[in-house]
Amino acid sequence: MNLDSELEDWRGEWQSQSAVPADLRRRVERQSRWMQIMIAADILVTVVIGGGTIALAIRAPQTDMALLAAATWVFIAAAWTFRVIAGRGLWSPRAVSTEAFVNLLIRRCRAQIAATVFGACLYACEITFCLVWIYMHAWPRPPLQQLLFGSLFICLVWLFTLVFFGLLVWYRRRKRAELAWLLQNYPTTTK
Repeated sequence: MNLDSELEDWRGEWQSQSAVPADLRRRVERQSRWMQIMIAADILVTVVIGGGTIALAIRAPQTDMALLAAATWVFIAAAWTFRVIAGRGLWSPRAVSTEAFVNLLIRRCRAQIAATVFGACLYACEITFCLVWIYMHAWPRPPLQQLLFGSLFICLVWLFTLVFFGLLVWYRRRKRAELAWLLQNYPTTTK
């Protein structure tokens, strides 16, 4: 086979492949933009909350403030570790084909479903640590039931917790439905 006929064969194969549907491409691009926005938000939280606890620990050099700063950074490190591991390979499709774009959407859905479980566990650990820390530093120490429902601030924390877990359940159901739809409508995908 000579070079010209081989190039002609390759060109024929390339032109015979179908283009990625525009709606699928837009969906991936929209999700990619949201991923960038969420990274920026995570960086902001890291700087504000992580930096804030370090500033508090420096202003009040006591063991309890150092413990608060250390615990905050452990939670931040856990969140970033999960983000990096779960986000690996989710930024762009492996090829410019419909199958690659669908596989990317499927991998993103699975990562987002896993993120809901991780987020719930991390939030439970954070809220437990914070409530214990507040209880240990309240003087005089209130009865436990007063800590759980004793002030407007604590009641707002519980309200926020209910809203957070409600939104988490809603988001998880939405992503599971999206994953089911993708697997049903694109059954030839490999992942």
